[in-house]
Amino acid sequence: MSSQTEILQTSAMAITGDIELAPEIRTRLRGLIDSLPDQPARLRVLGHVLLDLGLCDLALNAFGRALLIDDLDGATHLGLTRVYIQTGRRDLGLEHLEIAISLRPDARELRVLAADLLGCRDKMRALDQLGAVLAAETDHAGARKGLANLIRTVVASRMHTVSHDDRETRPQPTFDHTQVIWGDVEPFGDLIQSTIGRGCRVS
Repeated sequence: MSSQTEILQTSAMAITGDIELAPEIRTRLRGLIDSLPDQPARLRVLGHVLLDLGLCDLALNAFGRALLIDDLDGATHLGLTRVYIQTGRRDLGLEHLEIAISLRPDARELRVLAADLLGCRDKMRALDQLGAVLAAETDHAGARKGLANLIRTVVASRMHTVSHDDRETRPQPTFDHTQVIWGDVEPFGDLIQSTIGRGCRVS
């Protein structure tokens, strides 16, 4: 078996979580991170490689060191976003993504990613991100798709609520335009009201 094949198999095993590095290998990799010159770009490259191998703790070390060198580097914050999302810490990932957006406000793809991460948790913030993209580029495919998904989620949620209330408390569903997920502001109010009305007539 060639050394290249062994490396590919080892990488695949690491990504799927089938391999546990020996302590001495981890120590050597940490030493490599510490021995690299104070150049965030090199540390980021190493961080992404380690993350691709499924070595999230070592990747975090690499990106963390890059951040200590330059905390205003948007690419480092994006690397940290990737680490935190991959390890299931979406809130921390979103924090670093928002920092990256503040450092690169014209990076539209970052705003679309932020809207996707915000998803069901904070629809108004997601809408703000998508709105900023569409205000600058009305035909941006990612932002339009994100907006369509956001509207679909809101409509489905409101229809489920009305349907649930209808079954439990009253024969005819009612829709209070001010009773919404976001308080008194409903950015999709007319669309939701008409969609719910159609859904009730069909059923």
